[in-house]
Amino acid sequence: MTHPCSFEHDRELERHTINGDVDVYDSLRDVYIGRLVNIHTQGLMIMGDISLEEDKLYTLDLHVPEPVNGQSVIHLGVDCLWTREADLAGKFWMGCAIIDASPQSTDTIRQLVEMMGDIF
Repeated sequence: MTHPCSFEHDRELERHTINGDVDVYDSLRDVYIGRLVNIHTQGLMIMGDISLEEDKLYTLDLHVPEPVNGQSVIHLGVDCLWTREADLAGKFWMGCAIIDASPQSTDTIRQLVEMMGDIF
């Protein structure tokens, strides 16, 4: 499966650390995955209690603490690119490429970054 953007291009995009609690759920299984760590319009990183599987597609719901762009939940289709065990016992880092997002969801990500994000 080829991705619409290369890994090198992804790394050129500014990633934004989210200062606030944005909970991430696997919407198909209705399972809590973890918290959003950083995001840009083509990818995101999660720290979670359970690990997603690499090279697998997921439908994620990002629950924002207050409505952004009229949305309390951002719906995204993602491809899990990598997972790593975190230093914290039982926690995992996960990096995902966003492969399916509505124009409204993309706008909401941009507004979320403006409201809650720091560039790193």
